[in-house]
Amino acid sequence: MDLETNALLTGYVGALGAQIRKEYRISEDCYADDSVKRGLRNMDGSGVVAGVSKIGSVQGYYFSDGARVPMPGHLYYRGYDVEDIVAAHRRDNTFGYEEVAYLLLCGQLPDRMQMDMFNQALSRSKSLPTGFFEKEIFGSQSSNIMNNLARCILALYAYDSNPDDNSLDNVLLQSIKLIARVPTIVAQSYATKRHYFDHDSLYIHNPKEQLSAAENFLRLIRRDKSYTDSEAKLLDTLL
Repeated sequence: MDLETNALLTGYVGALGAQIRKEYRISEDCYADDSVKRGLRNMDGSGVVAGVSKIGSVQGYYFSDGARVPMPGHLYYRGYDVEDIVAAHRRDNTFGYEEVAYLLLCGQLPDRMQMDMFNQALSRSKSLPTGFFEKEIFGSQSSNIMNNLARCILALYAYDSNPDDNSLDNVLLQSIKLIARVPTIVAQSYATKRHYFDHDSLYIHNPKEQLSAAENFLRLIRRDKSYTDSEAKLLDTLL
């Protein structure tokens, strides 16, 4: 695009933006009506119920004598306090990311057999489709990992033999594959970015079955595939 065209478009957009801001401006008086919400907030700052969900909720305040009182925020997954889940896995020295993924998908915590089967399904789904890395990651470099992840998730449509089946079983299958593959996509995108944009050596590792998401991610991004248990447990907590 030449400089003259760019200047013309920039000026046009600036003028158009001023017009749009004027036309779309809403007077403050409109919000005096309690039935009109400012975004997702009531006038007192409390949240507006936009939908009903049993999956997650955040508690950031409580009411005392009719007044809203702020409190340290608590995040709940399916009714379980996330802090309690983290504390339980720290106590037992176990990985919890996969268990939380199961909880969010299925609505309840898994027993040992259910967890083993879910982990097996994730392990079998960690590898990317044949040719995906070469074409979608290595062949389309990006310095923005999140942008690359979004693009790669969309690209997986072309590698899915049944992408338009919206049945519960197929959507669940697609969800499991995405949960398993996202760490692989991010790690290999990072390796490619490091090579092309940071001028570092390129080394690509494949995920290993039976490892947790945290262990596999650290293994994928390290030149020698090494990591400590403490590093993996910390990353698992962050996940």
